[in-house]
Amino acid sequence: MPKRAAKPKLGRLEKLDPTDYWQTQADFQQWLTEAETLELLGEAAGLSLDPLEDEALPELDYVLLTEAESRLPVLVAAYRSGADLSDLGQLLAWAAAEHAAKVVWVAPDFSASVALTLDWLNQRSEVTFLGLTVELWQIGKTAMAANFIPVCGAVEDGEIDPEAEDLEETPAREPEPEPEPLTPLQQENLEFWSGMCDRMDRQGSLVKPGSPTSEATMGFAIARAGFRLNAILDRDHGSLYTELLLSGIDAQPHFHLLAEEREAIADEMGLPLIWDGAGDQACMVASTLAAVDLGDRDRWPEYQAWFCDCLERFYEAFFDRIKRLDANGYQPLPKQRASLTDTLVLPARPRG
Repeated sequence: MPKRAAKPKLGRLEKLDPTDYWQTQADFQQWLTEAETLELLGEAAGLSLDPLEDEALPELDYVLLTEAESRLPVLVAAYRSGADLSDLGQLLAWAAAEHAAKVVWVAPDFSASVALTLDWLNQRSEVTFLGLTVELWQIGKTAMAANFIPVCGAVEDGEIDPEAEDLEETPAREPEPEPEPLTPLQQENLEFWSGMCDRMDRQGSLVKPGSPTSEATMGFAIARAGFRLNAILDRDHGSLYTELLLSGIDAQPHFHLLAEEREAIADEMGLPLIWDGAGDQACMVASTLAAVDLGDRDRWPEYQAWFCDCLERFYEAFFDRIKRLDANGYQPLPKQRASLTDTLVLPARPRG
């Protein structure tokens, strides 16, 4: 009878307190920036994370990374102890300062109030929030392993750990009411945007579409928070609009810094552009297509193609410029706002 091969001896699995292993916040933060840790964290969060190139590690309790596909900033906040609601204000301040598109909060556990608040923020904000617990395990005397578990924020139903002690007290949510049936106009909007999103997917567009909407405006992310690409159906005036919308307290400085390059931008894009800086916290750069009849469905492919082309041109021309913007570098000049309001800027030459 052949001799059985010896099986490896099984070790004892023991859960450790993270504060015993990472004795300082700096140790914990340094560990989060290591390549293997980023890969593990990305798998748990559903993201592909890259460190910023040539970025020195800040002496703060967060790390700024980028999402590999979109190149949007991702802020990872590391807490060696449990995350409570009193910490949330600081987290939001960091996210605002870095213009983060996604915020990943890592801690040994989350209070029920934090979990509920992160879920609420995801419903009300364009920024994505995700809470992950970090577990540290020791196998035998030497081998150690860490594990991240999504517990709150932007996680799919069923991903919340049922054994997370602090989440057991989360109040049960009321069932979602049945959505109101769409009006004929809303249904038409939905069908138009669905066709346009399909076209963008087939073309492999740089602009990543989300879910089609039943509204007359569909938005797309670009570069960082405070900026949004919008595609707009204006039935009242028989027009289509593609716009870059700048919002927030830095909208004016950002708008005027971009407007300093308006001739070069128009030259690159090959489109007539409307620069409107009239709003204090909402400015826009737009291009329009007139004489549109959205009631003629045979022309929808033509209109969808126009949006796809326009969105691509806006994305290519503005993405890097937006990333480089620094509102602190803007020095307002007398009467500058009036000179840039409702100004139609024509391209120097058509786009080749």
